[in-house]
Amino acid sequence: METPINQDVTHLLNDWRDGNEHAMGRLMDVVYDQLKLMAHRYNLKERQDNTLNTTGLVHEAFLRMVEQKNRNYENRSHFYAIVSTCMRRIILEVARSRNAQKRGSGAHKVELQDHFLISDNDAEQILSVNDALEKLEQFDPKLAQIVEYRYFGSMKLEEIAEAMQCSLSTVKRDWRLAKSWLSAEFKDI
Repeated sequence: METPINQDVTHLLNDWRDGNEHAMGRLMDVVYDQLKLMAHRYNLKERQDNTLNTTGLVHEAFLRMVEQKNRNYENRSHFYAIVSTCMRRIILEVARSRNAQKRGSGAHKVELQDHFLISDNDAEQILSVNDALEKLEQFDPKLAQIVEYRYFGSMKLEEIAEAMQCSLSTVKRDWRLAKSWLSAEFKDI
């Protein structure tokens, strides 16, 4: 059952899709704290060597969402799932930029964590996770999508189930499978 705030988000998304540009401002007011929480889970700290902080990630993701031509979000969960993908792309752009000169050097062992810090030291780790995620996508796109939502969107398993329109038990099972696959992949690094 949708809560009043979820209904508000869905209603505002529909209004925005239908061309009401004022709905976007109201939507930002409603979802801003949740977006900050999603970004904060990356543990983005304001440091001299970090060009992307929590607020910067939220604003950049939201700007990209506003610029999209396709505004067909089914509901709040679908919106957050798309934001997860957007945040992933932004984080990868920063990591690739930081790692541009280091790319090609010896591979490093990568351990999966729930949070990422975009710094020079972690850029290679983020790229390694992305490379593994792209391999997983070749194997099973659904598993890759769950990992993307979980790691890059910091979505809870319940939110992922809602966004993917499947049961929580299916998401839990697929999440365990994806983690096992990724663990095996990282052992080879």
